[in-house]
Amino acid sequence: MFLIVCLVNVNFSILRSMRNALVVADTGGSAAFIPYFELFGTFPASILLTWALSRLMRIFSLRAIFSMTMLFFLLFFIVFAFWVYPHRESIQGILEEKLGFLFGLTRFKVIFTHWPDMTFYIMSELWKVALLSVIFWGFINQILSVDEAKRFYPPLMLGSSIGTILAGPITVFCTSQLSWNFFALSPHRWQHSLYLLTICMLISGLATLAAFHLLSKKLLNRGPISQPVSREEQSRKKEPFSTKLLSLSSSLRYLMKSPYLSALLLIVVAEYISYALGELIFLETLKEAYPAPSDYCQYMGNLSLWTGILTAISALVITPYLLQTYGWGRSALITPVLMVIVTFTFFAVICCGKAGIFPGTSPLPIAILLGSLHFCLGRSAKYTIFDSTKELAFVPLDQEGQVKGKLIIDGIGSRLGRGASSMLSIFLFLLMGGPGESALFAGILAVSFALISLPAARFLGSEFEKKTPVEIS
Repeated sequence: MFLIVCLVNVNFSILRSMRNALVVADTGGSAAFIPYFELFGTFPASILLTWALSRLMRIFSLRAIFSMTMLFFLLFFIVFAFWVYPHRESIQGILEEKLGFLFGLTRFKVIFTHWPDMTFYIMSELWKVALLSVIFWGFINQILSVDEAKRFYPPLMLGSSIGTILAGPITVFCTSQLSWNFFALSPHRWQHSLYLLTICMLISGLATLAAFHLLSKKLLNRGPISQPVSREEQSRKKEPFSTKLLSLSSSLRYLMKSPYLSALLLIVVAEYISYALGELIFLETLKEAYPAPSDYCQYMGNLSLWTGILTAISALVITPYLLQTYGWGRSALITPVLMVIVTFTFFAVICCGKAGIFPGTSPLPIAILLGSLHFCLGRSAKYTIFDSTKELAFVPLDQEGQVKGKLIIDGIGSRLGRGASSMLSIFLFLLMGGPGESALFAGILAVSFALISLPAARFLGSEFEKKTPVEIS
């Protein structure tokens, strides 16, 4: 389990650095494109992905679905790096000839003129949602008891941090001038970086497939759970859940009738909106210091390294201590409180710099430093404290609640948050003129959504304690 979480996060961190460099720092790129890609690409694609997974779950085992999904993603990234990106101008010319009327739509021109970046962005965003959030954790939650989950989840979060740490040096090396000078795979440094990073992802992806194959054989053939199991959990495990009842519409109806899952969905959506608004402004600010895509991607690799280090500290020390000492309710409040503090500080410096409060000096280095802290602290908290509490929230539910809740919350909830933040960002950009001009209002919205998740977390904490009184005591 640890190895799978680690390897999936290696590729996710590499993909995140690549897609940011492609979208923001590549020729003609800008962070202003991201909301359009999220709203008109990633959000509908996530709904389609969730629907497809729900259909596949009615036919195939999770083990088979994991393999099919992994191979599909790896094939796409290979085709993109070695064929689509090098020939994107030729493909673009063919598309303009066949679908010229679409390129005349001014409002949506960015979607058609930057379609390679958009498709790569969509697939890189869906990588972790599909493979880790829905399939892997869905597979694990059906097998582990509450006792085992509380012991395994925090250490497994260390796998996320190790993967992120490993992705940092890999990304830095593959985008470095050194690697290009000694064994250039292309006359262009950025294209060489794409080739090398894709090869690393392919190796990691195939290793993940082998690890999941071994894990599924071991868990499905193991004996009874050694830890004491409550009567409620025994009865829940004895009652099989019919996969015929599994569909996107039935999952939505089930979630709407459950205040517990509805509160969890609100927390996930609010957290994504708050973080995404801050990340968008930071990515645009970072472009001012690193305009070349290879240098931009290299800096993102360094951020992955520090994110992994902070995540490791949180996974090893902070998260287990909080869960064991203060329980689910108080631990769930940590992430929104942290986001309020960090987000407010970052946007305050951005706005003060634009107001001329730093005379005689450029606020750019300070803004990049605080933006980097926002990026690293926000992600490390999400990957450990936030994700641990979120996954534990599913464990007390029956199998129907687990499967349907994860299908909606992990499959659509995160994308709903991104979609909402994209709509807000597009509105602000159209109203104010761009990412930099809308920083003040984006900051106000980011802090507001972080505050909204606080009462929802308190309600969910009290409900969680009612469902698992023995575990909390």
